[in-house]
Order: sequence, then C-alpha cells, then structure tokens
Amino acid sequence: MKALYLDCRFGLGGDMFLAAMHELGVDLSRLQRIFIEAGIYVSIAPVSTVRQSIVGTKVSIEWPDGQPLRHLPEIVSILEKLAVSATVRQQAINAFTRLAETEAAVHGKAVQEVHFHEVGAIDTLVDVVGAFWAVEQLGVTTITASKLPWFSGTVECEHGTLPLPAPAVLELLKGKPVFATECKQELITPTGALLIDQLVDNFTSGAEGLLLQTGSGYGHRESGGGLRASLLEVEEAEKHPSQATTDEIYVLESHIDHLTGEELGRCFDIFMDAGALDVFFAAGVMKKNRPAGSLKVLCKPDDLAVMEQLFFAHTHTLGIRRQKTERVLLPRKEERAETPFGEMDAKSYSIDGLTISKPEYEELVKFSKKTGRTLPELRYMLYGNSKA
Repeated sequence: MKALYLDCRFGLGGDMFLAAMHELGVDLSRLQRIFIEAGIYVSIAPVSTVRQSIVGTKVSIEWPDGQPLRHLPEIVSILEKLAVSATVRQQAINAFTRLAETEAAVHGKAVQEVHFHEVGAIDTLVDVVGAFWAVEQLGVTTITASKLPWFSGTVECEHGTLPLPAPAVLELLKGKPVFATECKQELITPTGALLIDQLVDNFTSGAEGLLLQTGSGYGHRESGGGLRASLLEVEEAEKHPSQATTDEIYVLESHIDHLTGEELGRCFDIFMDAGALDVFFAAGVMKKNRPAGSLKVLCKPDDLAVMEQLFFAHTHTLGIRRQKTERVLLPRKEERAETPFGEMDAKSYSIDGLTISKPEYEELVKFSKKTGRTLPELRYMLYGNSKA
C-alpha cells in the first residue's frame, strides 16, 4: 500500500504540489492532453530547477489570454468534460465547491456570486484537478503532512491589499497544526491550503514506511526550500473478515421555509415509500428571520431521478443541492432471531469480530403491545443478544 508524506515546512502551493508529483514519476504531459482534449488549451511544462544547491522541479502553466471570469457552475461544467475517473472528477468538484463556500464566507457573498479570479483561473484548475489525478496515478491511499508554517506580510489581489495569511487560507487551515516563522512572504497559497484541506488524512512529525522516492517541488517564489514529497510503501493493515465496504450514494438537500408541518411530514412518507435510504430535517432560521430547516434525502444513484422529481413535486422548492458521496458500510444481513419473547425480525452486523443482532423497531413495538412492556424495558431485557 502506498502512502505520501508532504514536508510543508517551507510552504505549499498548487504548482509546487504538481512539481513534486512530477519528481515522484507522474507524467504531466498526460494531464496536459486531458485539458486540451476538453477544449482547455494549456501548456503544463516541468522545469528542472536548483535552489540552495538542491535539484527539484517547478511547473510552468501557460494559457491564451482572455480567459473569462468563471463562477462555480462554469468550473463544474469544465470538470465534467475532463477525461478523468469519476473519483477524481468528484474530488475536484468537492474541492471547488469548498473553495467557493470559503470565498463566500470571507467576503460576505452568496456562493453563486463568487467568481474565480486569482484562485480560479486556468492554473488553479490544473493544480486542483492535477493534484487528485496525480495521487490516483501514484496509487496513493494515505496522505500525511508536517505541521504548516505561519507567516505574515501582505499580498495584492483582486480585493486589494490583504494581510497574510490570506483570509481564505485562514479559513481552510482551521483545525490544522501550524508553527510560527519570521517569514514575510506567502508560504501557503489559497490553492495549497485547499489541497491540504481536501487531501491530507493526518499530520505527523515524519514519514514512516519503506521509502520509494522523494522529490522537491518549487514555486515561483525564488527563495525557500519548496515542498518535499516522499512516496512510501507501508504495510496494509490486516483485513478482518468484518471489514467495512463502501458504495456511492446521492445526498439531495434544500432549505424549506414554506411548508406546513403536515406537508413536511408527508414528504418523509413519500420519500421512504419510494426507496430513499433516509430522510432528515434540521430546523433553523433563514433569511428574513423565518423559521425553516434543511431537508435532506439520501438515495442510491439508480433512484436519483425519481427522488429529484418527488422532491420538486412535494416541496415546490425552486432548487435542490445534490452531492455524490461515498459511505462506509459494515457487513449486515436481515434474519429471524431467537429472543426471550420468541422469534423476531432482526438485523445483524459485524464489527471487530463480534456479530450483533438487533430486533427491528416494528417488531419491538409489536411485542410491546403484546406484553405490555415499554420499549426501554424490552431493549434492556434483550441487551447482550450477541455472539462472538
């Protein structure tokens, strides 16, 4: 199993990440062809560079002048044309959605009003898509990184003169470990912070495993040590027979402030009867101080069209947000289980070598009515109905 360790102590930008991936053996000419075949004419050229007597690579990304300002839907439209795997495409869509939400939050705009300039031009498209694509090409399953450098100074951008770290960088680095430096230059770019946010599984003080290859990726800043990436072979954790599996589902969501309680409650029955995996409503307050909430429907890809039609028909919402996501599943099966009250329909699942059987809710209700015992009493009497 391959792992990637990122030494970010001297900084990280999207171009630095791509350069380091080239050093690890990724052929960036293939990435260039992917964009050109989708109608995005761009040159992606790795350039051998020596800094502080250490050979590395920087990447030159060039494209014709006159690129339009793009909003998130235009970015997604480009991503959908690229000949990359469904996983890479979805990862890129998720990343740009995260970036748009971050920009909207720090600049006080709605997501649909955010246009991508410095952080959404062709080079950032290449950096973001290229990062996920390169990781897939290397067969990497785990990414760890060092602590991240804190820096100061100012930067000129579309919004004027901003303090460093840039507001979007601060937002994206929330929850990540940092350490102080005296640097007055931009060490972590918005794209670099986005990649850290979307790619890194955890932060450690160093790499662990069999070292296969290392590489240094340099940015356009002439000083600094660049990003050092290490590709490692690590032992795969021993698989247990009860190992979880994954599949893909869709999450449909809309904010609702115009339905009565009865109408909203009816939606739950409609969705579940049509095969939804789950329905969820979280109450809150929307614009104009209206009591409202977020209605979410989880469904399988084959049921997507039906669920969207039902969503519109029974809520009359004017828009649905949808996201394809991955879920992790424990092995489970339906069965008839022996209990002190007789056989019950139950669901059994396995975790850490233990198989646990739990009666279905409807069965508990039936036996509650039959025995006069409450549901908590029944659960207490049935607790521990498991076998190793």
